[in-house]
Amino acid sequence: MKKALLLLMAVMMIMAGCTETIDEEPTSDTVSIPLGSRTLILEAEGLQLEQEYETEGLDALYKDTVYELGAGSASITIRVRKLNNGDRFVMTRLGGKGTVKGTVSIPGADDYYMVDWTKDMPVREHNKVTGVDPTRPPVGLFRYTKEHQFMNELVMSHSFTSKVLTQLYGSGRESRLHELLAERNTVTHSQKGVQFELASERDQLTEQWFLLAEKPLFDETSHLNDWITFQKEHYKEVNNWFTVDGPMKKLPWSVEPFTKDGYGLYLGTMMEKEAVDRFFRDQDRYFYNLTVQSAANLWTYRTERKDVIWKTEFTSTWLKQKYDITAPYVDTRHNELIALYLHRIGKELGVPELEAALPDYSDYLLKLISIDNVVPAENGYYPADYYSPQQGKQFIHASLNHALGEANMFIQAYEETKEKKYLFAARDIRRAVESTGEKWIRPNGDLWYQINRDGTFDGGDYELLTLYDLRRHEKNWKELGGKPSPILQKLIESKEQYLNSK
Repeated sequence: MKKALLLLMAVMMIMAGCTETIDEEPTSDTVSIPLGSRTLILEAEGLQLEQEYETEGLDALYKDTVYELGAGSASITIRVRKLNNGDRFVMTRLGGKGTVKGTVSIPGADDYYMVDWTKDMPVREHNKVTGVDPTRPPVGLFRYTKEHQFMNELVMSHSFTSKVLTQLYGSGRESRLHELLAERNTVTHSQKGVQFELASERDQLTEQWFLLAEKPLFDETSHLNDWITFQKEHYKEVNNWFTVDGPMKKLPWSVEPFTKDGYGLYLGTMMEKEAVDRFFRDQDRYFYNLTVQSAANLWTYRTERKDVIWKTEFTSTWLKQKYDITAPYVDTRHNELIALYLHRIGKELGVPELEAALPDYSDYLLKLISIDNVVPAENGYYPADYYSPQQGKQFIHASLNHALGEANMFIQAYEETKEKKYLFAARDIRRAVESTGEKWIRPNGDLWYQINRDGTFDGGDYELLTLYDLRRHEKNWKELGGKPSPILQKLIESKEQYLNSK
């Protein structure tokens, strides 16, 4: 009995010791995130991994793993996007007061060099719509070798510190954007790898991204140099600031809540059109990676919002004043372009889910047409430029470029599926343009931008966009076996004459 009692006391002491050890286990100041054969090492006071999980994605192209960490009052989120070629986009975010250091470790390297992507940056002029966008391209490209043999390349961004601004409207609706506070280059590099630092204060976010490549990113030095130049000169067409949620882009000043330094998930540039075109043309690994990154960002944007289309999540004060529309709402042109864009990528890369974006959005637009979200014409109709359930009975205008783009989208949906409902919709939009006829032409020979529900016209047209849409539509219609339209030809000629007279 005495021996049994002593044994029971010993077991209780062991169990108590185990419990005490778990409760008092100190947190580590270092956490390692695996990146295949490489490692991202994070250092911060009190740093601790809280959870790790995979998110829904497209397994044929990429897999996302999200790491959530804590460090005192600060939180750190890491999204590691493993592409199907073995490369990895890594988006990091520090929220709250704190500092975290990151090192992309390249063990075994005996040599490396850096190509500066921001040298001799041109001065950016003030834009009347968006002001000045100070965000710069990535810091540069780093190549690591061992005994003259390739190991890895990295493209590393600057860090971006911002504050989230929201405007609440009730029923869970809100306008959401980021106010940029600072952009910094904290990157240092050595033979051991590339280091960076994120620092933020209370109610701030600091974000940075990098791409780790298993093989050289550019097949030709000229392709790299041309891309460096393009990023500097055409900064509105590229994304410099990738976050765990997607790319942040400079927004117009006509946003709510108002800030001159507003950035948001702008659907127009979530499509990396230039990079995709370069990938299809040159097949460089970097442009393939940007193609997959853009498809992943658009796919994530839609799936995380549990939607079938892409809604704009920040309010345009112009739309609010004119139609009482606030975020989120549907911009039909952005959705048309996204559907065509994802379909193109899906068809090229063999991803059925992306190919389906075209008929899926075409069906959605047909539903909007069926509930009279259109501007009627004598014959046919123009789909309205925007849609929101909150607009009630207010009728929204239709712009010529939106309508032509949607007609072209319906033609492509018909060619892909052979379902005549899409052909009929394209025909009805074409009939609307023909029945409105030369009323689209302004006194100076240019075209009007939009037609309103009452048949009046407003706004100056884009310089070239609508002209391209007109030409493309005539070409598409001819390829279907249709006859050229004298009215559309007149619009094209008037626009061309106006441009030549300037």
